[in-house]
Amino acid sequence: MSILEDFTQAAGESGRSLATLVVEALKLRASPTRLGLSEYIDFKLYLDDLTFSEKASFGGLRTQGLLEEILIDDYSKFLSLDKVTMYALLRGHGIPIPEVRAIYRSSRPDSVRSIGSAEELEEYLKSPGCLPVYIKRAFGAYGRGNLLVQRIDGNNVILGNGAAEPIADFCRSLDEGRTLGWILQQPLTSHPEICALTESEKVSGLRIHSFLSGGSTTITKAIFKINVGVKDSDNFEHGASGNLLGAVDVATGKVSRVIAGTGLKQTTNSAHPRTGRDIVGFQIPYWGDLLALVENAQKAFPGFICPGWDIALCKDGPKVLEVNFFGDIDLSQHAYRVGFLDESFLSLMRERHLDGLLYTGPRRSARSRVNHRLGIRQHHWPW
Repeated sequence: MSILEDFTQAAGESGRSLATLVVEALKLRASPTRLGLSEYIDFKLYLDDLTFSEKASFGGLRTQGLLEEILIDDYSKFLSLDKVTMYALLRGHGIPIPEVRAIYRSSRPDSVRSIGSAEELEEYLKSPGCLPVYIKRAFGAYGRGNLLVQRIDGNNVILGNGAAEPIADFCRSLDEGRTLGWILQQPLTSHPEICALTESEKVSGLRIHSFLSGGSTTITKAIFKINVGVKDSDNFEHGASGNLLGAVDVATGKVSRVIAGTGLKQTTNSAHPRTGRDIVGFQIPYWGDLLALVENAQKAFPGFICPGWDIALCKDGPKVLEVNFFGDIDLSQHAYRVGFLDESFLSLMRERHLDGLLYTGPRRSARSRVNHRLGIRQHHWPW
């Protein structure tokens, strides 16, 4: 469908004229956030339930790129990009994480079992007690390539989605030559209350946004990533996965709003498609423990001023799946229907004297005496 067809359909849905929508979208495109025309449709900003000022607080890829330049210490990025390093740091600080059982195709310290070839991996998977196992790239994002190996059936591996694949072919398919390799880790099962909500043991985790300011951590947004049971990952994938997003009230830990899909196909406050249960009002288990966990874990990553945490809620408590040095802003905007650059976020930026960089871009060539941002290396010494 073309962008003109999208706008025409949006005009019909909203009851507003096509010309009105185009003018409004162009104004947002020319605004400081430089919101794209397709992003205007994706966030359903053609509806008239928000003021123009509220719509102007929504950001797309351009805004996210600028925020990443401002809020991420370049020296710290590898702590998130390489999950083996990330897990080692979290484990060293006593932060609960999934057990890392082995690493495939990457040399690591002797504390982690190293598997070097497809033949060795096949032998490992056939070993008693090794399955089920969750496999993901040490260097990767958006859950791409993540999969659960449930069991061996003859010469086939049975994956979490029920698919069967010859074990030799499966092992060779991971042999990509990536230097950081693959992580084989303990599969996690959701908390029993989440399992009952989704009728699945697959993880439905949370994306938590925190902000480091003045030595303290503020939790700004919490998004419940609700697995519908089709995929091993709870990733939203811009609505393509079929998974749902829930906005969580940070004060109470209760889900306040739920969406499925994006743009013209987005639906709101749908029941879970598998169980028919209402999700709005659902109380996230271990909410107080989860907030305390993020506030403590944030101290291990002072170079990430506004990270995005992926947390699994298990029977024995919350566990950190990973920390993203920033995290996509679209998840919270879809879930809450509130722009990422709302007043609460801007006030935190002002506390760190970073708001002046928002629409002028980072200062790459000189030291700012106010915010201590140093030169082209984009680090934040001192914090």
